[in-house]
Amino acid sequence: MLVVAVLVAAAAVVTDRREGFVVAVFLVTLLVVAAVSVQVRRARLSVARRTPSDLLAVGERTDVVLDVRTESWDPSITRWRDRVPASFGEPPEGLADELAEASVAGVVRATYSIRPERRGEFPLGPLVVTREDPFGLVEAERSSDARNAVIVTPSVFPLVRSDLVQASGEGARHEHRMSNHPRVDELIAREYRSGDPMRRIHWRATARRGELMVRQEEQEIDPAVVLLFDTATASDGSRTASDAVFEHLVDLAASISTHVLAGGFRLTLVESVPRGTALSERFEPAQAADVLRRLALVTPTRPSTDAPDVAVVSREVLDRVGAPVPFVVLLAEIGVATARRLAPLVRLADPAIAFVPPGDGSVEGAGLLRAAGWIVGVADPRQAVPDIWNATVLVDRGEAGVR
Repeated sequence: MLVVAVLVAAAAVVTDRREGFVVAVFLVTLLVVAAVSVQVRRARLSVARRTPSDLLAVGERTDVVLDVRTESWDPSITRWRDRVPASFGEPPEGLADELAEASVAGVVRATYSIRPERRGEFPLGPLVVTREDPFGLVEAERSSDARNAVIVTPSVFPLVRSDLVQASGEGARHEHRMSNHPRVDELIAREYRSGDPMRRIHWRATARRGELMVRQEEQEIDPAVVLLFDTATASDGSRTASDAVFEHLVDLAASISTHVLAGGFRLTLVESVPRGTALSERFEPAQAADVLRRLALVTPTRPSTDAPDVAVVSREVLDRVGAPVPFVVLLAEIGVATARRLAPLVRLADPAIAFVPPGDGSVEGAGLLRAAGWIVGVADPRQAVPDIWNATVLVDRGEAGVR
């Protein structure tokens, strides 16, 4: 319209026709009025989004219900678009007429699907509406302030049950003697010792053994597994593992965590370099969602100059446990020096399992761990998580190798 107005004005000058200027001024005025009307009239929208959960899973399609509340749907609104991260797929959009027809009691509702391809915390929104003047000359976009944060959790794969986390140690629910503990799960007999109260004499065992026997209280403790994720970067801040390997380790950690929690174990999750959170956190069997929430936000972190390395952190955690437990460590790198410091910790775990990145750089370090009694698996991004797990816990440990 501006081009036409300029051409008409130019023609009016050449032909000395005054009415041409009137037409040009009318066109420009109409355009200005249309622009002002679109800019001044603002849509007042109250936007709410609903998802089945604030935790979404990588690769799973989820429906988002979009509720837009307004006193009356502005007829100047022609299109809508909800902003979503690029990893969620194409931005959902549609014609405003379709929303207006679906409005009920001042609520305009739309439903769209998203399919996240990356883990992490992401915003949904804001809602953007496009307005046009009645002549269709000018359009403007307005966005609401409402946003919703969702957390996309890592991929979780079902894993087969293994005797590795059912071995001796706390993972087997073996019994620790706690003579003065108020909760008694089982009573067994032992030989009478001077000073034992007579009320604790086990008469049936005494008759059977032919000597005084007393009841010894024992308590069955809850099973526990410790999983350590090596999140440290190199000293210069560079990544010690590629993005693909690190993300595969995250998926492996998520799958192992949900696997052991589903089996009734308590899980102690440790990051070698904490991200403003506690170094370790304990999760009960019913807290699988909390574990996935934490793993969704894990990132490679540069340690401080005086921060302990993964071997020191492992020893501290295992010492606090106080008994051999299944210990799983996911390593972003496994050099010879790191392997030599980790190798002696095998005696504090039952069993000790390490997952290392693929490549020639891991061969020697993995060999040192295996020679010390560790069970070593390779977190190769080209292999599915269940296949890595099976190749580690089901095949002959002596034949497992680093590829």
